[in-house]
Amino acid sequence: MNAPETDATRISANARKNLVLVMDSGAGTAQEISRMIARLPGFAASLVSLEALRKVAGAVQPTAIVFDFGQIGTEQMEQVAEVRSNFETVPLVVISEALNDEQVRQLLKLRVSDWLRHPLHSGELLGALQVGVSENKQAQNKVHAVVSSVGGAGATSVAISLADILARRAAREGQSVGLFDMDFSTGSCGAYLNLRLNSALESALSQPSRVDAEFVQHLEQQHPSGFYVYSFRHRETVTHPNGRELALRLLEAVSFQHNYLVLDIPYHETSWRSDVLAAVNSVTLVSDASLPSINQTLEILHNLRGTTVMDTQVNVLLNKSRRSFFGGARFKSAKLKSLFDGIPFHFLPDDSADLLDAIDRGVLPSEVNSSGKFLKALRTFAQSAILAEKTGRK
Repeated sequence: MNAPETDATRISANARKNLVLVMDSGAGTAQEISRMIARLPGFAASLVSLEALRKVAGAVQPTAIVFDFGQIGTEQMEQVAEVRSNFETVPLVVISEALNDEQVRQLLKLRVSDWLRHPLHSGELLGALQVGVSENKQAQNKVHAVVSSVGGAGATSVAISLADILARRAAREGQSVGLFDMDFSTGSCGAYLNLRLNSALESALSQPSRVDAEFVQHLEQQHPSGFYVYSFRHRETVTHPNGRELALRLLEAVSFQHNYLVLDIPYHETSWRSDVLAAVNSVTLVSDASLPSINQTLEILHNLRGTTVMDTQVNVLLNKSRRSFFGGARFKSAKLKSLFDGIPFHFLPDDSADLLDAIDRGVLPSEVNSSGKFLKALRTFAQSAILAEKTGRK
């Protein structure tokens, strides 16, 4: 059986599906492997030839590539090596007949994520893809935490507008953006956006292990601007013994779905907050421009110092900032620089009229005034602190 000459222009990544390319070398089972992958929740499969892979290199970034071989020899090893050089970070899974020790060593040198032996079982393939894809997405997908220093600082408006800003860029690149509201006591993100507040966590709270990609896809809501929203009002989650496990499993499953994920994290302590902050790519503390709020921000920073959280990009946003009639600020930059001790800080101008109008109407601030001073400052911050690829765990 000859490998199908798939039209390379028809291979396109779906932001909501994990695209797996199956290379058919003529072993006779690639088509069944492709069908097997397509039946997995959250996955899509395309059967391709080596020539098609050459054509899409640099244009398409699949979630994984599966090689279907019979016996492996020099030619097959060269094919894997060529694909690895063209798709440096993509997980590669090789399926073949039995290998000798030397062949196993060669595959390890080519950074193949897994090898499976014919005859193939769907459970083995699913496990190999999940491990490879999960590790790759953890490295590639970006999670940005927005943390309120005090109640009323405006962190929810910041998180919503950041998701909107990221979604506009991601749409041009075929990527996906999510907004995960981790304040289960209020579900403020959903309320601000006039979305149906989801309370379907009851079943998962008693059995957090059931949370997976398919589960969270049933819970998500897509905002008309393009980003996906996960917002729940389920106060029992905050105090339930399984609350921490449920929150972390939800975060893992949701972050798996999106190239960019914005977290709205409340000011009050939760059992999962420190674990979440230790796992994200950036932390943005939102304070209002008042002395009590700044003091609370300094206390949070003090508690974070010495932890792995400080290995990420940490920023402070001083929201609702006002300048006097003569142009002076309430807090001098030199004094703030001394207080924050090396942590970058940025000002977001007070734009209460537009933001309150957006909240009252249940729309995005950009729909009220796309050129408002709050959004202009936030776009500048996003470009310098998030989109400039400064973030990411080392």
